[in-house]
Amino acid sequence: MARVVYIDPIDHISGKISRKHRTIYCYLTATGTKFTQTYTKPTGGPTAAQIATMNRFRQAAQQTATIMADVDRQQAYRTLWRAHMQSAHPRYRTLRGFVFAQVYQTL
Repeated sequence: MARVVYIDPIDHISGKISRKHRTIYCYLTATGTKFTQTYTKPTGGPTAAQIATMNRFRQAAQQTATIMADVDRQQAYRTLWRAHMQSAHPRYRTLRGFVFAQVYQTL
């Protein structure tokens, strides 16, 4: 006896169906999780904690850009990053991401 397996015409949707819809369809490729969410516009301005986080992120991005532009400063981070990539489960796959994480921790 043959076994029949029906395949869905669309496996998953990621993003919005149209501009008029508020529902956002999400698909995580790492886990295969599928879920929906809706975006609601904030009613007020950003809080003090949000502003502090944005400023910290901005500072880290600026410092990362200056480090990546300077070859001498970049070399020290490159040595640390190569050691990080030799670990069992490296978290940062790119040098820029590694430098950003190191700088962000110091702020």
